[in-house]
Amino acid sequence: MDLLTIEQVEDQEFEIQVRGHRVASDMGLDDDGHDLGASPTELLVGSLGACIGMYIARYCKAIDCPTEGLALYMTYQLAEKPKRVQSIVIDLELPKGFPEDRKPVIQRLIHMCPVHGTLVEPPEIDIEIE
Repeated sequence: MDLLTIEQVEDQEFEIQVRGHRVASDMGLDDDGHDLGASPTELLVGSLGACIGMYIARYCKAIDCPTEGLALYMTYQLAEKPKRVQSIVIDLELPKGFPEDRKPVIQRLIHMCPVHGTLVEPPEIDIEIE
């Protein structure tokens, strides 16, 4: 697996680096951030959506179905004690002309997404402080 490097830029702004890509993460103005990037929680929810979307796009390609119009609209709610994402709602818009009889496959694909699987079965996290 590739190494991800997360470095503080300023205050609550961090830069995530992997394979030559850079992604900014920051808190919104109402959370004492500068709103220079998506929050870590937004990135988590967005990662789920991107993963699901990629699996669906691959499937569409495999069955020769155009992907035009494929979109996911997502919202989430936070919980306290412990602070975490409590719920995620996904409104999935399949490509125009997506075969009706193939929709059950989409439900199975969603559960195959590694990000979805990680949220369902959390990983062990080992933190070493230097």
